Amino acid sequence: MKYTADLNELKDFAMTMKAQNVKGKIYVNQANHNLEEPILSDEDTAGRQPLQMLRIVIQTDQQAIYYEYLFNEAIDLEEINVQLEDIYSYFDKEIVSVEYMNDLVQ
Repeated sequence: MKYTADLNELKDFAMTMKAQNVKGKIYVNQANHNLEEPILSDEDTAGRQPLQMLRIVIQTDQQAIYYEYLFNEAIDLEEINVQLEDIYSYFDKEIVSVEYMNDLVQ
């Protein structure tokens, strides 16, 4: 499985598979991203939205690609989903649990 942190690379992969008529499935997971707890906090960190992680796997018979995106604002998630609409419309999409996504990635 190939890893990418570049949304354009994920989209290019999907469009290449689409152009070749390769079917597959897209697995999506969104969950809180747990970082180590800070020892000391200050007013700059108080009241912040929790850091979220969007993880996507596109799996075909030929290849698979894994993408992850960290965000903490809902607008960021909305923007990325708009950019992925073409991909979501081509591949069957399944929302999966954190555990299932962990298994896919390993």
